[in-house]
Amino acid sequence: MPKILSLAFLSLILAACHNGPASPEPDQLFQERNQNPRENNIEAHRRFLKQEIESIKAYIEERDLDLQRNGTGIHYAIDGEKAQGPVAQSGDLVSYSYEISMLNGSILYESKAEKPAQLLIDRQDAEIGLHDALKLMRVGDKGFFILPSHRAFGVAGDQNKVPPFTALVYKLEVLEIQNQNQQK
Repeated sequence: MPKILSLAFLSLILAACHNGPASPEPDQLFQERNQNPRENNIEAHRRFLKQEIESIKAYIEERDLDLQRNGTGIHYAIDGEKAQGPVAQSGDLVSYSYEISMLNGSILYESKAEKPAQLLIDRQDAEIGLHDALKLMRVGDKGFFILPSHRAFGVAGDQNKVPPFTALVYKLEVLEIQNQNQQK
């Protein structure tokens, strides 16, 4: 009887090991499910950029804005009616007032009249697009800027009010420019 049980058990093991229809190897399954994760990420990013560009264009069209666009994707208009002096440059300390909102009109941040913001151009941590915008302006200029997410707070947002991957609208006025390069 023990021999019969042993043979039956051995037969079960052999039957379980029999390959039925060819099944794909685990590596092959992984590759099929995740064809090329890098390509998938690139394609997702392209779709996002296309959507963001369309959202910005729609915002501009809905408001009938006459804006210029620079090479980094920033759309802007500057009212230089009261402007004086040279544009801000790298290393300058710029005092400015601001209002930052989302494309849906929600105001996220704004400066206080009694306490303007200051930024040391290209030397202080801030949104890349803000540095770019201020370098287009002179004292007295009022500017309107739409920063795509990659020039604003990018992938992470600001960890407070600005969500990740958000294009922003900046209204800026340059109040003072101090040339720090000549003060050394």
